[in-house]
Amino acid sequence: MVEDLDDGAGPRAPELVLVRRAGTGADLVAGVPTTMCCLRSTVRGSRAVVYRSGHGQGVVGVVDFVSDAVGRPGRGWEADGVYRPVEPPLPRADLLADPVLGPVFAHLQSRRGLPVAAARRLCELLRGSGTHA
Repeated sequence: MVEDLDDGAGPRAPELVLVRRAGTGADLVAGVPTTMCCLRSTVRGSRAVVYRSGHGQGVVGVVDFVSDAVGRPGRGWEADGVYRPVEPPLPRADLLADPVLGPVFAHLQSRRGLPVAAARRLCELLRGSGTHA
């Protein structure tokens, strides 16, 4: 849940965005450690938001990584992370309408780092309404 963004010392901001395509059969299971793609800079304790592309676009969850990134056979990086859903998801339209988040979420392709200002703003939106907190 989004309250997990707050670790007691204030909200812990996500550092990257992971893109998952809706309907690919690769759905994440809440609370179960899963190996997933990440950035080379991902370390144990890193946090990401999960952005669903395709049907129902928007931020649908948060991942807390429990291992450091390691090279994937072939190319890229992966790490183990624990997924927590955001209920309800934060729709793409809300992300694009925001002047700080719009440029970040306008042209997502796979995964990317999340600028500090965008991470802070995303936390505000996720915790800001009664439906996202």
